[in-house]
Amino acid sequence: MPRRLLPLAALVVVVSLGAGCAEDVAPAARAGDAVVISNDDLMAEAKEWVASPKLLEQVGITTTAGAGPGSYASPFVGVVLTNRIRFDLNREQFDALGLTLTDDDLATSRAGLFPDPSITEVVLEQLTPAFGDRLVEDLARVTAVSEAMGDGYEVWFASATSSGIEVSSRYGSWDRQAGAVVPPAGPRPAPAPDQLVGA
Repeated sequence: MPRRLLPLAALVVVVSLGAGCAEDVAPAARAGDAVVISNDDLMAEAKEWVASPKLLEQVGITTTAGAGPGSYASPFVGVVLTNRIRFDLNREQFDALGLTLTDDDLATSRAGLFPDPSITEVVLEQLTPAFGDRLVEDLARVTAVSEAMGDGYEVWFASATSSGIEVSSRYGSWDRQAGAVVPPAGPRPAPAPDQLVGA
């Protein structure tokens, strides 16, 4: 499996998304009992992505800002959440298979983050060291699981992403067939006067 980010959702419509509400205690996403992604963690990861224009450029994200101050475009958040769900599913499988990462695995993952080493260098310089290391480790685990499972990886991954995943409605819904977050449709237009009850 190539040592680069997993396929990302296409960005089509930009809809504003608030950066979080204090009273919202439901997780951003849950995959079974093992994978729980909090709203705070999702927003922190989105902030990391925004800090690297080169990363955004390389994965085809052209818009991150939502319509309101301090908000993100929901297609962008959907991409971040999709990748986090996929990475965490691979992490769970990595642990289930009893795999470990060596220094060589991490070095290979870091070197192959993108095909052009100069792009990789810029991306990692723009990210915080902690998030850069996390991204390298995430991708190294994907590679390790893929190599360990061989031909069975695609079947496992399709199964893992097709059931048991719940996404908070504020971020959209989970498309089981695509294995990705589908952003919310956005506010509906007000009904025409003749469509109102009693009109």
